[in-house]
Order: sequence, then C-alpha cells, then structure tokens
Amino acid sequence: MNIAPSRLTSRVASFVACALALLLAAPAAAPAQMYRAGDVIQPFSLVNRATGQPVSRDELAGKIVFMEWFAWWCPFCQLAARTVGPALRDAYPDGNPAGIEIIHVGVNLQANAESQTQNFLNNADFDVVLNDFTRALAGRFQNGGQPIFAIINGVAGSPSHDQWELLLHQDGYGDLNFDDNLALFRAAIDSVQPPPPRVNGITIGQGGSRSIELNIPAGHTATAEVSTNLMNWEPLRENLVGGGAPVTVQDAETRPGGRAFYRINARRNAAGAAP
Repeated sequence: MNIAPSRLTSRVASFVACALALLLAAPAAAPAQMYRAGDVIQPFSLVNRATGQPVSRDELAGKIVFMEWFAWWCPFCQLAARTVGPALRDAYPDGNPAGIEIIHVGVNLQANAESQTQNFLNNADFDVVLNDFTRALAGRFQNGGQPIFAIINGVAGSPSHDQWELLLHQDGYGDLNFDDNLALFRAAIDSVQPPPPRVNGITIGQGGSRSIELNIPAGHTATAEVSTNLMNWEPLRENLVGGGAPVTVQDAETRPGGRAFYRINARRNAAGAAP
C-alpha cells in the first residue's frame, strides 16, 4: 500500500519528536560529588611525569600524601612551589611527630608545555610529579583554579583517621602569602597517628618453639617481651626497627607450664637518630 508523502512526513516527524522527548526525559548522569574533609578518597590513577607509568592511589599507602596541583603559568602556583615544599621538608625531615613519612606529590594540570613545566619544577620541591591534564582528580576538589592542596592519610590501621581519609583541602588561588596555609597543613599532618604496635600472630613449631610476628610503627624502635604469668616480663629481643614489613621473633625456650605471653614496648626514635 502506498502512503501519501504528507502522511509519511507526518509519521517521520512524530517518530523524531517521540525519540527527542525520550532523550530529554532520560536522567542525566550525576556529576561526581566534590570531596570534603572526612571523605575517603576513592581509587585513582595518574601518570608519573618522569616515567610515563600509571601511579595508583594504593601505591602511596603507608604515608601521609600531600598533593599540590599546579600549572606552570599560574603566579600563585609559582609562589606556592617556592614556599610550601621547602617549608614541609624543613619541618618534617623524619616524618610527622609520630614518625610517619610524608610524600609531597606535585600534580601537573598543563599539557603540551614540557619545557615551561620543567622550568617551573626546577624551582619546586616535589618528591614525585604526576599528570592530571583532564582534571579528572582535581575536579573532585574544586571546579577551577589552582594551586589546589589536599592532604590524605594513607596509613592503614591508624587510630586517628581512616585510611585514605581526606584530612584537609585548601584552595590556594589568589594567595600571596602561604603562612596561614602552612599552619593548617602542619596541624593536619601532625594529627595522623601510626597503628599501635601489636602481636599479629604466633606459630608453634616442632619442639614447642614459637615464631611471633610483630607489627611495629614507623619511626619507632621496640623490645619484644615474654612472660609466663602476665606480671613478670623479660626481654625476648631488643632494638626491633619499625616501619617496614612485620618483624618475626623466635622464642625457642621451653617455658614452665608450656605457656607464654608476649607484648611489645615501642618507643619513638629521637629526631635524626638512627634506631
């Protein structure tokens, strides 16, 4: 059956109108929510400027992560680069007061400007520089402007904060003096506490010998102690250094009653002192 052109045109127009109405009625994807202090930073990956390799959030674990977004042409970024990094390095040569390492991550926002960016970095003091050209991560903190500062706790098991908790976000756009910012940065950094020392587990071997796995906080030196009655304690091993993988201590001695209890006494290392 032939359809008259006017009827065909009318049907096509109706179909297009219906499709357009459905498209307009479809809910738009919700924009990513802005991070606020106390939020947990979700996994991310940015490219290392030096190596071209991706660096994930989890590769920064165990540290206080200080992120600073910049663009080489931004005068406020230039001032921050000359001020913030050196101040942090002077204040924390051996980590925060609890001995937790701080990593200062520069995050480059400007693509296709390698020589200008390198000139900028020659006057900066970052531990590593990542690229965020599309502002994929920067956009979770603010919609525009730079420098952007974010301090994140990467320490698992901390009694003070969740791992990957955002401690502080600060917008540095328009700032010509970073003294007030530095006071806020230091307060956030100083607030992070290491996980408490603990006995992770005990393995009993042949002949009743025991292997005791211990967790010792970064920046601390510990003594493992043993007791058979929870009242009298004696050193089992001293000068155990914290901060790396769990430490295993051997106890080959046969104890009265065949039982033993273990604990850790940890002390904070003096600034600049070898453990």
